[in-house]
Amino acid sequence: MLDDGGWSSARRWSVRLAALGCVLLGARAQAQGAPAAAQAPCTAVEVKLHDVPVKVTASTVLPDAKDPGRYGPANLLDEDPNTIWAEGAKSTGAGEWVELSFPPGTPVHAFLVTPGNPKSPSLYLANARPRKAKLELTVGEGGVLAYDLEFPKNFPAGGSVHVEYPNPWEVKSARLTVVSVWPGSKYKDLCLGTFVPVFRGPEQNNLKTFLGKGQELAPTLSSFLYNPGFVNDLLPPDGSGEPVWLRSYAQVPHGGPLPTPAFELDLSQDSLSSWSRYRRALDRAVAGAFLRSNVFRLTPAPGGKGYVLEPFMPPKGKDSFSNFRIRWQLIAGQWRVAELLLKFQEDSPDD
Repeated sequence: MLDDGGWSSARRWSVRLAALGCVLLGARAQAQGAPAAAQAPCTAVEVKLHDVPVKVTASTVLPDAKDPGRYGPANLLDEDPNTIWAEGAKSTGAGEWVELSFPPGTPVHAFLVTPGNPKSPSLYLANARPRKAKLELTVGEGGVLAYDLEFPKNFPAGGSVHVEYPNPWEVKSARLTVVSVWPGSKYKDLCLGTFVPVFRGPEQNNLKTFLGKGQELAPTLSSFLYNPGFVNDLLPPDGSGEPVWLRSYAQVPHGGPLPTPAFELDLSQDSLSSWSRYRRALDRAVAGAFLRSNVFRLTPAPGGKGYVLEPFMPPKGKDSFSNFRIRWQLIAGQWRVAELLLKFQEDSPDD
């Protein structure tokens, strides 16, 4: 029996309507020994995402006789930790999948994947979650691009991976398949919190699409990664009173405590001209991370204030790329950059 921690009645009714195309039979067997119902595959559900109709399909769905759609795949197309997809197979969940299909010409830019049940740390551990997964993009001319995603055992509740897709080729569909599983401490149901696509902005395509800099974090991250040098556009607005710390180090660790910074300044108090010499360092770091991988990780910030974005792969050494962390915080209803942690080295005359 899965426990998702409860969710709003408004969202519940929304998902009920979105799940009318699904045939869900019976209820999952209870610990008390109630007879198990046959698993029910879910037919395609169409969800409007920024005016783009996206078809989402799951290999199976955990039935809920009282509330059809409670664990349906439509829940994946938001960034709400109160809604999840849960598979309905009798196995561990390995081999189960969800797939997004897009109208012709949709300019897909990135994907945000949140494993497990992110409602709370206790529910995250209680339910099964992906250990390894494969993201397969079917592109124009029938080609397939594959990304291997790994979620270490200590990957935190509410953490995500952000997969950038910088190529201009058309994406027809995206399938996320669970390869292996971290078992739940209480329930065997495998959960997934988010599988959100991000669309390129209108400057890349004539379709009405969305890249965004607002309340939704996934498009905001794509805006930043698309052009990190313009991070000043994502700083808190003037008069917000929020500090924006720029801190430089000899090396930015991949997790764990930070050393004493070599230099720091509050961009909300200093002229942005102080920032200009660090812009090149940030551009280099992000470009170097892209050379190694298109996958970035997003983890809850210490103290519960926002999230930290950094490369999925740790730096290989003091002078390697991938030395950065960017902390994001929801300020006045929008996601903004609240802290930049960079490896910075003064340019030599030969640079």
